[in-house]
Amino acid sequence: KNELAQHLGEDPLPLRRAKITAEAAVKKAEKATAAASKARAQAADDAAKATESRAAAEASARQAEQDRIAAEAAAEAAEARKREAEAAVEEARAKGAEAEAYLGEVKNPPGCAHGA
Repeated sequence: KNELAQHLGEDPLPLRRAKITAEAAVKKAEKATAAASKARAQAADDAAKATESRAAAEASARQAEQDRIAAEAAAEAAEARKREAEAAVEEARAKGAEAEAYLGEVKNPPGCAHGA
């Protein structure tokens, strides 16, 4: 009875204060957990986007490399065609000079004087 009387006679303020403090700490922890969960979800979303971007960049790099190889092959083929065309032009010039020389021989045969 004596202890009960002492207990009932005590000031309940420290217990109420402790309970309020504990409830506030729980709410604060819940808010921090929610914020961390939201940040984790955002980080996961950002990581997925980064992975997609990386895959796209790698695909673009592969395509660029293939385009570069194709362009080099086309440049080599064009250079070969240019050399062939230059050779054909030289051959045509030689044949033209040969034809002019032949025409000169035919027009002016040696030993044939006109008007004599």
